[in-house]
Amino acid sequence: MEQADLTAQIQRLADIEAIKQLKYRYIRLVDARRFEAWGEQSLTEDCDLSTTDLGDWKGRDNIVADVTRAYGSCRTIHHVHMPEISITGPDTARGVWALDDYSTWVADGAQVIDWGRGCYEEDYVRTDQGWRIRRTILTRQSLGAPSHPR
Repeated sequence: MEQADLTAQIQRLADIEAIKQLKYRYIRLVDARRFEAWGEQSLTEDCDLSTTDLGDWKGRDNIVADVTRAYGSCRTIHHVHMPEISITGPDTARGVWALDDYSTWVADGAQVIDWGRGCYEEDYVRTDQGWRIRRTILTRQSLGAPSHPR
């Protein structure tokens, strides 16, 4: 293998690892309910987010404000795994992640528990702050209770 090929392969693997860490940070900050940090450390300013449960948003500020409001008293546990990550350019990538999640909140005085599965389809871009999510589509199916509160 030529030195240039080896260097390119190492960079590709380093970028894939950085994107995995980005996605973990995304999930960790949502579950910790640190929504401002979640937006700043995970999303581009012009990010698009689309979900089957909560709707569609454009722009990090709108996403953070609406997700903060939508989650209200909801507590969550998200697990993402089995990523398929493709580097599509020097500063762009695309990924698909399997999702399992658990949410609980109180509605009309009763605790509601929701367990769901689905997948994230995402586009990533390298920024001055590292890799960030430019577009994410969450397709989710609830396996029990109603979807997240609004």
